[in-house]
Amino acid sequence: MYNGCTGCFMIVKCTAIVHYGDIGRNHHFMDLDVGMLKRTYSKLKTDLHCQVSQSDYDSLGPKLRSIEELSRVENRSISLYDIHQARFLLQVDRHMELLGFSKEEQQQSLSSERYHAMIHPDDIALMYDSEIKMYYFLKAHHEHIKDYKLVYDYRVRNKNGTAYIRFLHQMTVFESDTAGNAWIMLIISDVLDHYPEDEQPCWFLIETKNQRVCLSNEKQASAEHIITNREREILALAAQGLDSNSIAKRLCISLHTVNNHRQNILRKTHTRNMTQATYYLKCIGIL
Repeated sequence: MYNGCTGCFMIVKCTAIVHYGDIGRNHHFMDLDVGMLKRTYSKLKTDLHCQVSQSDYDSLGPKLRSIEELSRVENRSISLYDIHQARFLLQVDRHMELLGFSKEEQQQSLSSERYHAMIHPDDIALMYDSEIKMYYFLKAHHEHIKDYKLVYDYRVRNKNGTAYIRFLHQMTVFESDTAGNAWIMLIISDVLDHYPEDEQPCWFLIETKNQRVCLSNEKQASAEHIITNREREILALAAQGLDSNSIAKRLCISLHTVNNHRQNILRKTHTRNMTQATYYLKCIGIL
């Protein structure tokens, strides 16, 4: 099992494979000090403690069973991470086989150090940076701690070191302690199938009630909704097989406007066609 990304404070669908030779193409986060981020990340994990009792753990039992059943029905990987005890309470991990690990190896614990070493060197800084910023944001928005979700993607090298697989992670507070601090984190992972191999990773923190982007590694995305109502209409019509001309006629708007909306959808989802964008948005619960 993987004991890696825990959130300072996991659901996998199985497939996007990036050839090992592509390493080093993206340098978006190369200006970040990975060593400093790693030290900050480790210190935050060490310093976090929660105000919980045994009765709090006892009350989690039925919820854990429900999450495990959901994973089985959906055929997805789910993990619940306990910040207080710094361990996973539940791991239904379905992507280790995709990375080349045998069933026997999957029963063994995969340390965070080993897992982090498997992450694409251009992406590791993003992982640290996103989770650190999520922690500080939630600390400043203490009263509504369950209303936010971190979404980020990154590439993981397979066991043989021959290819990278891009994962999409979602992280949110599942349970808070008696003081209202994050206690149990729900971490959701999907494999981004047919995702552009050379696409730079991205992360954003969204307010789940209104789907507003609160933080992002892309400044222009802040305070922006993932998709607008008009973009949602265009996605729905494109899914029905309508081309841009037909969509323009159906919505009584110009072809130029339709194409602008399509380009905005692809930009915001970091995808190259509407099928990829639709899958991405479904993974994160927007559609």
